Amino acid sequence: MKKSFLPILACGLIASMSAHAAGLHPVKPLPGYTCMMLNLSESQMMDFQHPLMFKAGPSDDAANVAPASGQVAIKTGAEPTDGYLPTINFAFKPVWIEAKYVAPYHAKADPAATCVPVIMSDGKLGFDHPRR
Repeated sequence: MKKSFLPILACGLIASMSAHAAGLHPVKPLPGYTCMMLNLSESQMMDFQHPLMFKAGPSDDAANVAPASGQVAIKTGAEPTDGYLPTINFAFKPVWIEAKYVAPYHAKADPAATCVPVIMSDGKLGFDHPRR
């Protein structure tokens, strides 16, 4: 009984390890979008009572949709409309963000790091960070 159990256990462990290795990962770049990041002070980033919000439209009066993430996928070449840039949320739904609060992606800790909006293996928006 013990001899037949070990091969089954070993196969199960190998299968679970390969399934874990195939976890969430970038599948392909998202064409038409550029990675940008929030351009907020440290105190603004830590103000959980008043987070920067994605809006339903390009207006201060538009409904808040959700808090903005630290990185955003901005439509490539888009010009602000009433001070807002078109972007998408993690489910690829169109939302807007105030242009004055975003900047081109850069990482002070790693100047060679870049950011690319991607479609993830779960079908949602993600960001890949290849090095130059």
